[in-house]
Amino acid sequence: MPQSRGAFDAAAHFDEASATRYDRRIRSFCPSYDALHYIMAAWFEHLPERAEFLSAGAGTGAEILALGRRFPFWRFTAVDVSRDMSNACRDRVVAAGMADRTACFHGRLQEFRPATPFDAASSIFVSHFIAGWNEKLAYFRAVSSLLKPGGTFVLADLFGDRASREFGSLLEAWLVSYASQGVETRELEKDRAHIDDDIAFASESELLDLLNEAGFDAPIRFYQTFLFGCWAMTKRH
Repeated sequence: MPQSRGAFDAAAHFDEASATRYDRRIRSFCPSYDALHYIMAAWFEHLPERAEFLSAGAGTGAEILALGRRFPFWRFTAVDVSRDMSNACRDRVVAAGMADRTACFHGRLQEFRPATPFDAASSIFVSHFIAGWNEKLAYFRAVSSLLKPGGTFVLADLFGDRASREFGSLLEAWLVSYASQGVETRELEKDRAHIDDDIAFASESELLDLLNEAGFDAPIRFYQTFLFGCWAMTKRH
């Protein structure tokens, strides 16, 4: 699994300015972003009516808002290493009337110590920023440690084998799609450099091996848009 050129600093990258424009940009970057949040909910329908849900790397809280509308008695915990993203998430859940059932923790997931384990968790476009096998494994093990046995985990990430012909074709199509949405040339060049420098791509087989080692059973890929993929799985008993 190739390393990125340097350790990606999510807290620095996702500053106040990034948090402000994130919701617009991510929908240009991933044109099926809202659809992902809609269809991922199907994997959680079996959970208790008052489930406890962990959003790892919650960002501005998109999955919390989407799931909160569908499951009105769930309680959520948002964990994010960026203080500005955590603040944006808090503002959005307050505006949505969900402040009484959403807790926010600013810090690394590996440092989070809840009182009780969670029924389910999500990690949406987070771990592709983590370079190195051991570092990715530590992150997935942290998610696993916070779930009840049999708990459901949904992971969405950029993925792929950079050396494959398929990767090159999907990357080119993705960039064409992104550019077609009126992105200025300078911004497009900056984002292409961000992909090259900061995204620690792993192939699907590498991701499945990591998840198995972290304690998850039978990941199922149920979504893909260009190089964005999403898998549902359970924590091993």
